[in-house]
Amino acid sequence: MTETLETCRLLYNDLLAERIRNHTGTFEQKRALAACRRENKYLKRVHSQVLQDVTFRLGKAFGAFFGGLTRFPRFKRKGRCNSFTYPQLGGFRIVNRRLYLSMIGEVRIVPHRQIVGSPKTCTIIRDIDRWCACITVKRTDHGEITSSNKTSIGIDLGVTSLAALNDGTILHTPKLLRKSEVEIKTLQGSLSRKQKGSKNREKTKTALAKSWRKLRDRRNDFAHKTSRFFADNYGTIIFEDLKIGNMVKNHHLASAILDACWGKTRRLTAYKAERRGGRVILVDPRGTSQECSGRGKVVEKALSERTHSCPFCGLVLDRDVNAAKNILARGLERAPVETEPLPVIRIGKFGLGSKKLAALAVGSSLSANSVD
Repeated sequence: MTETLETCRLLYNDLLAERIRNHTGTFEQKRALAACRRENKYLKRVHSQVLQDVTFRLGKAFGAFFGGLTRFPRFKRKGRCNSFTYPQLGGFRIVNRRLYLSMIGEVRIVPHRQIVGSPKTCTIIRDIDRWCACITVKRTDHGEITSSNKTSIGIDLGVTSLAALNDGTILHTPKLLRKSEVEIKTLQGSLSRKQKGSKNREKTKTALAKSWRKLRDRRNDFAHKTSRFFADNYGTIIFEDLKIGNMVKNHHLASAILDACWGKTRRLTAYKAERRGGRVILVDPRGTSQECSGRGKVVEKALSERTHSCPFCGLVLDRDVNAAKNILARGLERAPVETEPLPVIRIGKFGLGSKKLAALAVGSSLSANSVD
C-alpha cells in the first residue's frame, strides 16, 4: 500500500506537469494513461482504476481552482499523498473480516459497524502508523431518522464557553488543546534538537504526529457529541453565519476558535438535523450582542462586559444568552417556509442574501476507523 501511494504521488506530479506544459484535459490524460501503463513497470503494479482516479483528483483540483475555491494545484512532495481510491466494486471486495484489494492482496480489517447497502467505492487512507478503509455504500432508505421535535433554538458560539442557548443553557468548552499542550511542546522541542535525517528524528516526528492525531480525535468526538445533542433536542437550530476563516487570522483568538470546533460543529449539526427532519439556519451576526432582546434597543457594551443590562426595559442577563435570543428572533422572522426541510438556510440581516439557500451534500459512508 505504501508503494501504491508513492506511485500515485509520482503520477499526480507527472500529470500536473503535463497539464502546465501542454494544457491537456482530464479525459485526454485518461486516454493516454492506458498506453503509459503498458510501458511503465511501476504503473503495472497498481490497479488501473486507482490510476484513473488520480487523474480525476487532479481534475477536481483544477475545477476548484477555476471556481475560486482553492489555490493553483501544487506538486506533492514525498509523504504528502496519503490515500488512494478504488472507484468501482470490481477493484475490491469484503468477505467476513477480510478486505481484498486488487494488485495488493488480502488485508485484515476491524469494522466499527456493519455494512448496510451496496458498496460502491473504497478509499485506503494512511494515518501516520495506521491504515483506514473508507467505504461508501448505496442505500435505499438513506438512513433517515424520524423525529417529532419541532422546538427552535438560537445558539451563540463563543470562546470562553462553546455555546450559549436562548433558554439560558451554557455549554462549556473542554479546552482540549490545553490538555495536550505540554506533551506537544515537549515533543516539538525535542524534534528541533534532533539531527536531520537521523532515525531518532523520525521517531520523534512520528510521536509528535500521533500526539496531534490524539488531539484531533478528541475534537472530533466532542464535535459529534455536541451536534448530536442539538439535532436530537431541537427541530430548528439557528447559528450565526460567522466567517471563521477570517476570524482565525487574529492570532490572539485563532487557537481558541479552532479548539472550540465552531465550523465542524455547525457542519455536523446540519446533516444530523436534516436526517431527523430538522433544519439549520444561519443569520447575520452583526449587532446580536449589542441589541436588547427585550425591546430591540441598541445597548453598546465593550467585549469585556459579560452582562447585558438594558437601561430602557431593565432586562439583566448574560451577554451571550441575550445574543442567542436575538439570533433566534432573526432566524424565525425571516426564515422562508419550505415544504421539505433543507439542511442549511443562510439569512442576511435584511432577508435572504445573494446565496439564498446553501444545502450540504450528504453521502453515506462507512469507515473501518474514524478518519478526519
